[in-house]
Amino acid sequence: MAAQSGRVKNYSESSPSSEDPKPEIDSPEKSLDFKQQPQNSDDEILINTNLVIISSRITTRKGKIVSDLKQEEFKIFENNKEQEIAYFSNADEPFTVALLLDMSYSSVFKLDEIRNAALTFTRQLRAKDKVLVVAFDEKVRVLCEPTNDPKILRLAIEGTKIRSGTSIYNAVDTVLSEKFTEIVGRKAIVLLSDGVDTTSQNISASNLLHKFDAVDVLVYPIQYDTFGDVQKTNKDNTQIYYDDDDRPIILAKKEIGEREADYNKANRFLKDISNQTGGRVFQVSSKSNLQNAFSTIADELRKIYSLGYYPEGGKKIGETYNLRVRVYRPDLTVRNRDSFVWGNDAR
Repeated sequence: MAAQSGRVKNYSESSPSSEDPKPEIDSPEKSLDFKQQPQNSDDEILINTNLVIISSRITTRKGKIVSDLKQEEFKIFENNKEQEIAYFSNADEPFTVALLLDMSYSSVFKLDEIRNAALTFTRQLRAKDKVLVVAFDEKVRVLCEPTNDPKILRLAIEGTKIRSGTSIYNAVDTVLSEKFTEIVGRKAIVLLSDGVDTTSQNISASNLLHKFDAVDVLVYPIQYDTFGDVQKTNKDNTQIYYDDDDRPIILAKKEIGEREADYNKANRFLKDISNQTGGRVFQVSSKSNLQNAFSTIADELRKIYSLGYYPEGGKKIGETYNLRVRVYRPDLTVRNRDSFVWGNDAR
């Protein structure tokens, strides 16, 4: 978060409570073609498992990505103690993205837009970028494993179907616990949903957020508003009562996932999960907004700084340590995960 105080500071630093300004979204025409080759080496980057890796996204106050920072402009702090930077990269590295598509009933109003925007996103990938496609309703359905084959991705996305229930928390947990554990390198989750969970059984929002302390995974929720559409479908789902003066009282019968409180909870969850991981929420209301959000995310993922340090010994397995990144340029927003769990950190 950019430093703000009465005293002028020559640096900016991350903060768990920092929020992004409204992003400057480039047009889809500026996106890179799927067939273009990455500029970095074909060799995989192998990192010692004791190295704590932090993916950091740096923007101006207006939301424009800053991509020209040098290693000497960064500092890392663990529990407020400065650490020696042992690894630094701002290379245009390949990434693996889990594309999570909400196929609950509320998405029926946006289904064509969701499919088209998701397909646009896959076309912006480079040769070594990979996408895992997961659809979720009451169940979590892995439609394809990480791949850069455009035909497989198209078939997976076009094969999505609307069903009942919404298990967002289970879907995200499946990616973290089962799909990302063996993947090395930059990882991100793009979650396309209104954010309302109605059927997750195995994990709560708070427990899921805690799991992100142990991984370096950026989360980009793309939130579309279905509240108005859902309310319209409830007009005929009413109950009529009469008071003592025989005056009718009409009460709409609202289920879980249809109430205003459910949408408020969804807003908090998407905000918390993006803030905690260093991503950001995109709120979309039209087809063009949706496609531009995907385009911006694809571009941002190639402009992430990777920082690493070796923690000191004497740490306890399972203990959480706070992280902070400082950049020696003023008036910038610094976003990255704010903690890690010793002994369970992902590369």
